[in-house]
Amino acid sequence: MHQPLPIVLLLFVASLVMTMGASAWFTRRLEAVCDALNLPPSLLSLLGALGANIPNYVASIVAIAGGHLDIGLGIIIGSNIYNVAIILSIATFATPKHHGILLTFKEGQDVRVVAGFSLAVMMSTLVAIWLLPGSPLVSGQHMPLLVMGLVFIAILITLGFFGALAFHALHREHLQKIEQSTTGADKANDATLEATRPVRRWIGEGVLALVIALGGVVVMVQSGQALTTALHMPDVLAGLLVLAVATSLPNTVVAFGLARTDREVACVEEIFSSNSINAALGIALPLLFWRDMLHDHILLFLDGPLMVALTLVALLCVLRRRVSRITAVLLFLVYVGWVVAHVFV
Repeated sequence: MHQPLPIVLLLFVASLVMTMGASAWFTRRLEAVCDALNLPPSLLSLLGALGANIPNYVASIVAIAGGHLDIGLGIIIGSNIYNVAIILSIATFATPKHHGILLTFKEGQDVRVVAGFSLAVMMSTLVAIWLLPGSPLVSGQHMPLLVMGLVFIAILITLGFFGALAFHALHREHLQKIEQSTTGADKANDATLEATRPVRRWIGEGVLALVIALGGVVVMVQSGQALTTALHMPDVLAGLLVLAVATSLPNTVVAFGLARTDREVACVEEIFSSNSINAALGIALPLLFWRDMLHDHILLFLDGPLMVALTLVALLCVLRRRVSRITAVLLFLVYVGWVVAHVFV
């Protein structure tokens, strides 16, 4: 039985608000645990992106597991395009610096490694999508076992690049700690011990926030699908625009706050880490268990390549150690053009 449109819309908005709130709660508790345990800032950036992107990758997993492959892929690809084209643009104008985001030589070195891993994850993810059943590359082939084997390899490569990114986050801080002076170590240890006392409570609250966020995502995906069906919107467009933008709102808030407080490095790293997390957990991981026929080839010819191209552009900006406001405007215009192309195609 179909629910009335106002009820469906109310469910979608309510679940979106609940998911955003729970994701923000999870992220705050995660930051508190990282600070109390003196975990590396690079790891904090990765884990913060993991928390802020709960709606993205969980919504994709729910959609793909439910047999809506186009919607699941659309959520992640649309979110990653949004992250670079819109969030990076917003962060560039939000920074107190009048010339956009500027990185020092050392900051540029740190960020470009994260950006390089992100580009590798995007490219291997695109290869995996191109090998899915229904794509022109394999539609005429009579070697399904070979093709599925290649898909499995591409997925493992994607997850491997993501694992390397996580290892880099830990290894980079390990090297930083080696360089630090040991003066006052006992005092620091006492302070750390004092700070870790409420960690169990924070972990419990983080788990509760995660459960609430997961429940909210399930309702949001189901009501979002019902809403877009009532509006006669194609499934892939629902994923690319409606659900992708909705699930990326927590990430937008986090990036804006980082940029406003003059933490551009963390902001840029968070964007690249978010895209890597989305692709690894929202596409590669569910494709290990659920594969369906890919119906919309625009994902292959336009959306997926655009996701990779924008990641490459962002990496080039990092290599130049600058994201100018002119570049931000161009990125925004690319996003607008992409939306217009989908609306009228």
